[in-house]
Amino acid sequence: MKKGKKLIIILAAIAVAAAAIFTSVNIWLNAAWFSKLGFGQVYSTIIGSKVGLWAGFFIIFFLFSGINIRAAFRRAEIKGTRIQLSGEPIELNRKTIGIISIAVVFLLSIFMANNGSKQWETVLKFFNATGFDLKDPIYSRDISYYVFILPLYLFLKNWGLLTLILTIVPVSLLYLSSGQIKWEKKKLVSSDKARRHVLFLLLLVTVVIGWNFWLARYQLLFSTSGLIFGPDFTAAEVVRPLYIVMMAISLLTAVFVFISMVKSSLKIFIIGAGILVGSAIILTGIVPVLVQQFSVKPNELQKESPYIKNNILFTREGYGISGVDKQLFPVEDSLTAEDFGAGTGITENIRLWDQRPLMATFAQLQGFRLYYDFNSVNVDRYHFGNEYKQVMVAAREINTNNLPPTARTWINEKLQYTHGYGIVMAPVTQIGQEGLPELIIKDIPPKLSVPVKIDRPEIYYGQKTFSYVFGNTNIPEFDYPKGNENVTTHYEGTGGLDIKSGWRKLLLALHFKSTNILFTNYLKPTSKIMIYRSIDQRVRMLARFLRFDSDPYIVLSEGKLFWMLDAYTTTDKYPYSNLSKDGYNYIRNSVKITVDAYNGDVNFYVVDKKDPLISTYKKIFPGMFKDFAEMPEDLRLHVRYPLDLFQAQSEIYAVYHMTDPVVFYNKEDEWSIPQEIYDQGPTAMNPYYAIIRFADQTVNDQYVLMLPFTPSNKNNMVSWVAAMCDPENYGKIIEYQFPKEKLIFGPMQIESRIDQNTEISQLFTLWGQKGSTVIRGNLLVYPVRNSLLYVEPIYLQAEQSKIPELKRVIAAYQNRIGVGLDLREALNAVFGGVHEPEASAASAESPKLLQALNVQELIDKAVENFNAAQNQLRAGDFAGYGDYINRLQKTLEDLQKEWMTTQ
Repeated sequence: MKKGKKLIIILAAIAVAAAAIFTSVNIWLNAAWFSKLGFGQVYSTIIGSKVGLWAGFFIIFFLFSGINIRAAFRRAEIKGTRIQLSGEPIELNRKTIGIISIAVVFLLSIFMANNGSKQWETVLKFFNATGFDLKDPIYSRDISYYVFILPLYLFLKNWGLLTLILTIVPVSLLYLSSGQIKWEKKKLVSSDKARRHVLFLLLLVTVVIGWNFWLARYQLLFSTSGLIFGPDFTAAEVVRPLYIVMMAISLLTAVFVFISMVKSSLKIFIIGAGILVGSAIILTGIVPVLVQQFSVKPNELQKESPYIKNNILFTREGYGISGVDKQLFPVEDSLTAEDFGAGTGITENIRLWDQRPLMATFAQLQGFRLYYDFNSVNVDRYHFGNEYKQVMVAAREINTNNLPPTARTWINEKLQYTHGYGIVMAPVTQIGQEGLPELIIKDIPPKLSVPVKIDRPEIYYGQKTFSYVFGNTNIPEFDYPKGNENVTTHYEGTGGLDIKSGWRKLLLALHFKSTNILFTNYLKPTSKIMIYRSIDQRVRMLARFLRFDSDPYIVLSEGKLFWMLDAYTTTDKYPYSNLSKDGYNYIRNSVKITVDAYNGDVNFYVVDKKDPLISTYKKIFPGMFKDFAEMPEDLRLHVRYPLDLFQAQSEIYAVYHMTDPVVFYNKEDEWSIPQEIYDQGPTAMNPYYAIIRFADQTVNDQYVLMLPFTPSNKNNMVSWVAAMCDPENYGKIIEYQFPKEKLIFGPMQIESRIDQNTEISQLFTLWGQKGSTVIRGNLLVYPVRNSLLYVEPIYLQAEQSKIPELKRVIAAYQNRIGVGLDLREALNAVFGGVHEPEASAASAESPKLLQALNVQELIDKAVENFNAAQNQLRAGDFAGYGDYINRLQKTLEDLQKEWMTTQ
């Protein structure tokens, strides 16, 4: 053997060995990680099914294709061939061709085995199917057939057809290379052996094609070619029976192929193939088009009504909106100042703070160091003693990407800067000094002004924790900054995998491709490596078969921090149900997930026992899911209806609230999600969480997720829909319908009235002249008794500052608009007498209004410059400190001049 060939073989062996080692290490690490979290059976089930399927499909393809290629190789009696690629021709002898054939079969077997092993979930669901107790109206089959059974049949059909094609091609090439199949005198000539062999394989192809037409009948229930999703009149009454005809023709073609094979005549095969192709073109292509054009379209409403009804029924069921409780909301004009009195509690939870500007505010006020970051701000509710408060809360996570480049060492990123610290919490209604939020949990270590405790503020698992870290090492971890020094700690939790030995260090070094792990002296046997620390990555690794909500939220419970996340079961195989923009047509929020921010423990709680999909997954992975009743009571108080689900349901409900086929066909009552002005431009309104009191209740407040609706292409409001979040009514959806004969202002109409208000317009103009940016917050619609109140916060962001400040609150009721420094003043401007009148820049009717406002703005600006200068001084930026001091001096001079003009 030549040296070149030996080198190639050695390098190939090394590559295969390296791939095997790294794959084995990856499997070991994941198996250990799953087992540490208590989900070892989940991993073994997935790996076991993948390996089993891979082996099964490999053997099937290798045997079938190998036997056929070997038979062709022997019958072709190949002695050798010449291949002209480029340059000198390559001579291939019989032995070389045999080796190449085996290699081709082997590689194709790997490809087909990989294709098969990916269907592990489809196979497991097939054998653990759960009934839906609902039958489709066409075939009267339980929906479980389409969700769990049919997908496997379709895959096996496609896999079988591809297997035949990948076998026919090399078999034909072998016969071509030996001359037993050739083009001679303008016609295809072949030997009897070659002809019969290829025809036998084509016979199997025609049988699979017949099976394809049989399965295609059921696939019509997912048709997207008609007026609706699912079968319309033409599909159900014309195409469906024609598919049976095509199946019969396919089997007839198989008979023609068999006769052709026996008589060794290609003519009979060509006749059969021609009949099959011609029939397919006429019966599945031309005939349905003619029927649709000349029979259905002239009578479309009459013929399509039963199928529209099916589409409505199954779409509403698929998205879980069939049980929406419809109630009338009279929208009375009866609100007075007394309805907002101190004892009513109406204004205590009307949200004034928006997540987007508030995140910038938290980052500036509570970030403290460059490496601290806030990923999101969430809305939640807490019981503080006897008070029920809606709050905005955010986790202070660590982001080592923000460390200075010289500090981004392996020791810092993996051993020392390992965790975030604490949360920031602010009530949704309270405005502090200078238009900033009133923080009830803040600072490091946490300072609390509410009756709760935080025993474990450290956040090792979060939304920004993307890399692995080590805990309990020989070097102290950074805990939090304190003045000019840092407080350190050692990890005391149960999260992570123990290092144990040098052997484990070697395996970890191989997996993470880091020699530092192997040679560092900071690791000891009791040290722990924490991997998959990102909440999203963590839950996806454990339950990749679920779909996850995009917004995990932090919860403080019994002194510890937990992440809560919603998970969905989805499928795109629910008959007749319209597809969402994300590609599914059935969705249930069946699972609530909690992740311990300190230990990383994950729990899956089933909240929808009626969902057949989650019942199937419980059969596949016994012990993985817990009953919702097992969730700690305090955590259950923070469960909420997920925003992503409600958004999807709202988009569907805007159309599918129409249940009459005639109304649906004509789109007489189609709705839209309204627009609002956010920041400085129009945008679609998002669902929002609110604590409200329904008109038929006098005491109990309900935490809901709600959204108003407007008619399509119009701006007036027609209804609002709310999903209940509290445990006792969780998941119930209520639609409040407005009187059709009455004009109810929609969000954009209120936005227009705000723009037309002279006082507000003057404020916006004044702030703009000072170089500040006006940020209009979310316009929220609140039901109050049997009326509607609109509230919009206005933020101001100075040119040199990144801190948006809540400067005004706008309230609207009917055709009245009021503005104030807070909600109480805005309501007083609308209703009068809500509280004792105070000297207020926002509500005073005085010729000196703008001058007074100007003075207030200059005072605020002076305070901003002073605070910014102090921050620069603490950071050691003396140039920045001097710049802000100069700005402060200029602002004070302007303030002195302005003040003199008001006297």
